[in-house]
Amino acid sequence: MTGNTPSGLFPIRELVRRTGVNASTLRAWENRHGLLAPTRMPSGHRLYGEGDIRRIQRIQDFLAQGLSLGELAPLLAQASTDSGTQSIHSQAGGTSPTPHSAWNGYLAETLKALEDFSTERLDALYSEACAVYPIDIVTDNLLIPMLEQVGERWNRRPSGIAEEHFFSAWLRNKLGARLHHAGSLGQGPQLILACLPHEHHEIGLLMFALLALQRGYRVIYLGANMPIRQIMHVALHTRAQAVVLASRGTENRPELLADIEWLSQAADTPVFVGGHFAEQFHQRLEQIGAIPMGDNMGLGVRLLEIRLREWAKNRTRI
Repeated sequence: MTGNTPSGLFPIRELVRRTGVNASTLRAWENRHGLLAPTRMPSGHRLYGEGDIRRIQRIQDFLAQGLSLGELAPLLAQASTDSGTQSIHSQAGGTSPTPHSAWNGYLAETLKALEDFSTERLDALYSEACAVYPIDIVTDNLLIPMLEQVGERWNRRPSGIAEEHFFSAWLRNKLGARLHHAGSLGQGPQLILACLPHEHHEIGLLMFALLALQRGYRVIYLGANMPIRQIMHVALHTRAQAVVLASRGTENRPELLADIEWLSQAADTPVFVGGHFAEQFHQRLEQIGAIPMGDNMGLGVRLLEIRLREWAKNRTRI
């Protein structure tokens, strides 16, 4: 027993830290969908245990495969008595859900709001999704598919270019505001995030920043078109534990690779590179001491966690 908290239980802030799911989403899963049943203290405070962490991990796995929150209660009940070796598809009766099937309605309504140039409806749909789903699920199932659809149809609609500009501006502002409000919540290692020089599209980096914040990292966000050699001064001044660079383009390759090599050798911290640039020059980046992350943000965050743990262990041996 610690204070008035029963042994083995912990408050919601600890659950947020250990799962990366924010408190408002956890409360929505409990109150709206009955997916969590925390212990309640006489004061009304919720307490959680290790079983809740495993349950949330199952929920995240199910959501990532396209199931809706309304479909999860029986699957969670099945999983609690299952050995854990069955796949979600076999638990669901042998039928594979259509990828992102639970998000078709969100996508259709968001596209309609975009076609009407309605900021209010875009705001409402995004807020509703974020109220019940973690930001990584919203990113994978709504934001990225929306960007792909907008990019595919910009030249097929009379207002396609205007729609692309409108949605990009709205999303950049929305993600930036979320980053601003959540920026002080992280308590973990500090990251410097920047787009490579000549890269002006920063939406992907903003999404990555929010995923990193959800995982407990602190973020210094430098944004688009950042000169690489100036990042060194930021790293020295802030003692950040990692630098993450990103770019969709591959222009100015020799100059960029030379500067990334310089930063990788000069900075006393790992340098990660994401986006299409990292996919294109994966082998070369490894040769010059950088860590290519590719363009899958979820996998990128996990790679970041693994490499930073390795880095910390190596530093303690020196």
